[in-house]
Amino acid sequence: MEGKKNVLDPFGTSLITDYSRLFKEFGLKPITQEILKRIKNPSRYLRRGITFAHRDLDKFLNAFEKDEPIAVMSGIKPSNEFHLGSKMTADEIIYYQKEFKAKVFYCIADLESLVDNQIPLEEAKKIAIGNVADILALGLDPKNAFIYRQSQEKRVTNLAYLFSRKITLNHLRSLYGERHIGLYFAAFTQAGDILLPQLKDFDGPKHVLVPVGIDQDPHIKLTRDIVARVKDQFNFTLPSATYHKLQRSLKGESKMSKRDPMSFLVLNDSPEIAKKKILNAIDGGRKTAKEQRELGGEPEKCVIYELCLFHFIENDEELKKLYEDCKSGKILCGECKQRVAEIVAKFLEEHQKRREKFMDKAREILED
Repeated sequence: MEGKKNVLDPFGTSLITDYSRLFKEFGLKPITQEILKRIKNPSRYLRRGITFAHRDLDKFLNAFEKDEPIAVMSGIKPSNEFHLGSKMTADEIIYYQKEFKAKVFYCIADLESLVDNQIPLEEAKKIAIGNVADILALGLDPKNAFIYRQSQEKRVTNLAYLFSRKITLNHLRSLYGERHIGLYFAAFTQAGDILLPQLKDFDGPKHVLVPVGIDQDPHIKLTRDIVARVKDQFNFTLPSATYHKLQRSLKGESKMSKRDPMSFLVLNDSPEIAKKKILNAIDGGRKTAKEQRELGGEPEKCVIYELCLFHFIENDEELKKLYEDCKSGKILCGECKQRVAEIVAKFLEEHQKRREKFMDKAREILED
């Protein structure tokens, strides 16, 4: 893959050949130690370099330090159950809600699931109830959140129609490539979602942070371009964004395939199914136990270690010990997989109990 360009495609398959090149290619800024020192309790994604780049995070921090209005915005396309990619973004907005006391704006992108996945709105609503129950179970405080369905939020669609007059077809092609008109309009709708917190109904302009996977940057760029083009009508502040690395599938592929359910974990997997998936996942082991004892494992190649890095080991010292035990050959892959499988199974069991308790609250939120 050496020499190939990085490709960011929020509607398809992204290709990240070299994260370090993204700064020059797309104008992103790195998350530096200087920025981390300004954050009292950095999240594990920030501490571990998983959230690695930003646009105007420093300005969001400036606003927070000056006690100016701030918000954090994200969403989910209700086309499937919550998987670990969805969990990453959920973890991030929950972190900013708790650490920065930021109001969360959480969009159920049912219009996008309609045009992209052909999922009827009523079916999307049923999926969304489970999605909302998941994020509540993960720790989102609904008292400091505005959770809505795109199809029911006229302020968003009104903004999308307005924005569509400000951007040319060539501009959209430069960001997204050749797409059908529905996906282009879904992008305008996402811009409406991102700028919704700045409307007068929500106390006007403010610094809004949007934590996303790096593949979603075209949406951030489009929204920032739109802000410059509607200055005569709105006094929007440019939205800020942080970008996290993309997690590989359990088979080591750069993108999880929904066609192969054994290649990714979802939060409603039974503990037994989750264990089976982990035991069959790609690891960083050598060809034989003898070779691994002598040469050590390769945690950099191991999706099991990646699960712990991204999700399932919060303590940095514990994670470091796992890495060193693997690297030194002290632990073999079978033992490591069994250990991680038990951690994940316990997490899922506890999460699913909490999720069930939040189902009625999720229905209430989406019916309101």
